[in-house]
Amino acid sequence: MKRGFALLETIVVITFVMVSLLLLYTTFVNMYNNTQRNIGYDDASNIYKMYYLKEYLNLHNLQDLLNDEDIITLSCDNFNFSSCPSLIDSLALNNLYLVKYGLKSYDSEKYSSSFNNYINSLSNHEAYTYRLVGEFLIDNNYHYASIGVMSNE
Repeated sequence: MKRGFALLETIVVITFVMVSLLLLYTTFVNMYNNTQRNIGYDDASNIYKMYYLKEYLNLHNLQDLLNDEDIITLSCDNFNFSSCPSLIDSLALNNLYLVKYGLKSYDSEKYSSSFNNYINSLSNHEAYTYRLVGEFLIDNNYHYASIGVMSNE
């Protein structure tokens, strides 16, 4: 009689341990996958690049480009200085966007899936009106960084 109880108790404990390990494993795998996906987001060197780019663009009327659109794609055509293409190339920028803070829904089909994932990962603090988002192409991978832009209203 005692052997049957010990066997049943062992099976219950093994089942409990296996379920616990399975839950722990799935949590770890999800955390690892999220970290791998987000590894190209907001790298310190890219944030510094965005900060200096924002300061430079503020000298060239970045504020004039702010309007009621949710996402504004910027190019050298938006600025009136001749060194814009060389500046964009030296920073390894693939695309440059102005994105409205608090953006919940937008036409995501117009943009790449990596850009959409980055936008969805951002917090939506209301301290700024827009954020300047840079898309960097580094080693055939897209990396993103952003910095807040205040409108002059």
